[in-house]
Amino acid sequence: MLTPRFSVRSLAWASTTSLAITMLSAPAGAGALDINLGDNSAQLQYSSAMGRDSLGKSEFHLGFLYTDQDNVFGDAGILVRNEVGSGLPGVTVGMGVKGIMATADDNDALALALGGQVRFSPPSASRFGIAGQFYFAPNIVTFGDADRFIETGVRLEYEVLPQAVAYLGYRKIKFGLEASPDAVLDEGAHVGVKITF
Repeated sequence: MLTPRFSVRSLAWASTTSLAITMLSAPAGAGALDINLGDNSAQLQYSSAMGRDSLGKSEFHLGFLYTDQDNVFGDAGILVRNEVGSGLPGVTVGMGVKGIMATADDNDALALALGGQVRFSPPSASRFGIAGQFYFAPNIVTFGDADRFIETGVRLEYEVLPQAVAYLGYRKIKFGLEASPDAVLDEGAHVGVKITF
């Protein structure tokens, strides 16, 4: 079986180029830029609304993360979100899929992950919010040196301006490896800002 091989430099170049092309080709007023920094990592994400259908609001996203251990993580995917309804005011639930290309501890991996997000913003204090996400890829859709992928994260948000949200978050991105112990690509707290335009 052939295993995909790629370098940190080629992954960084491909992710950055894809992100730049997507941002430049997006229509005005259709996107959001999310930047967060941790003690050992930096992440840049771009998202763009794709419209609304019977399931909810669809969104495309593209991101790139780099750590001081030369770990890199690129992802692109689609998420469909909708408010739960009158039974749980302020709760939004989303389900999605994303493709992943990463280098963690000198191990290369590709994966197709399924997951979702939950966000709660109290109706009485709508500028505040708490959001969590979880993505998972089992062995059947994980390739390269890895045999599974897990990403978890949570963040506290505050709407500083109508188009700018500041947040404090925590995430863990981990790959199960075929021939060695699990590789944690990134784990820890970060601060960030999400700007819509």
